[in-house]
Amino acid sequence: MKNRTLIHRFFYCIAACLIISCNTPHENNTAPAADNAGKDSTQKIIDAKTMTAIKNAGQLLQDGDLVTRSDNDFESLTLQNFSNDDRSYSHSGIAFKEDSGFVVFHSMTGTENPSGLCRKDPFDSFISPGRKTGFGIFRYQLSAKEKEKFHSILQEDVNKKIPFDVTFNLKTDDSLYCSEMISKGLKTSSGGRIVLPTSVLNNFTPKLLGYKYNHVFLKKYEYISIDNLYLNKFCKEVIRVTYQ
Repeated sequence: MKNRTLIHRFFYCIAACLIISCNTPHENNTAPAADNAGKDSTQKIIDAKTMTAIKNAGQLLQDGDLVTRSDNDFESLTLQNFSNDDRSYSHSGIAFKEDSGFVVFHSMTGTENPSGLCRKDPFDSFISPGRKTGFGIFRYQLSAKEKEKFHSILQEDVNKKIPFDVTFNLKTDDSLYCSEMISKGLKTSSGGRIVLPTSVLNNFTPKLLGYKYNHVFLKKYEYISIDNLYLNKFCKEVIRVTYQ
């Protein structure tokens, strides 16, 4: 019991970095900042070329598309390092067109989302160049029926106010981190046809947490990284945009 508590604390500390990354500006994002961008004194001046790139990319969006983003802040860079092959992005969500236009369903916590609950934001806000450095759009091989089911699952996550998974535990569904929400939603909506790969850290000791945690040892830590979401046979790249 004591060891479990220490492990949970360990995951919480990891979450302190990953959480912020999953809710702060992330690399590869675009679109005019719809949320307080004009009030941010550090906001970038959005040039015409960037706005054109955002507009063109937005026209390629389809229901069920994966949208990734990232930034060059410390927290974002930390989360990017959890990917093994492509460390371009630090946060992710799924796009669906609703009455107001395309929205992105995602899970995060921190200053951008203090409640820590699953949410959906306008596409242009999610990739806002005022706080991000670029974004990517990727497409899963989903039928119309599977897309409809996927949309319903994500909306249910929002309606149920599912909290962010601070322990990054894939064995539970009562809380979800961004890539976990997407992976599990895809598996359910496709009837088990789409099962995304996971990343594994073997024989892991969290030395960065200080002497209190030096004796904590994880023989196997399994998680879903951002690049697990799109570097697989079920997904293809649509476009990547990097802000100048």
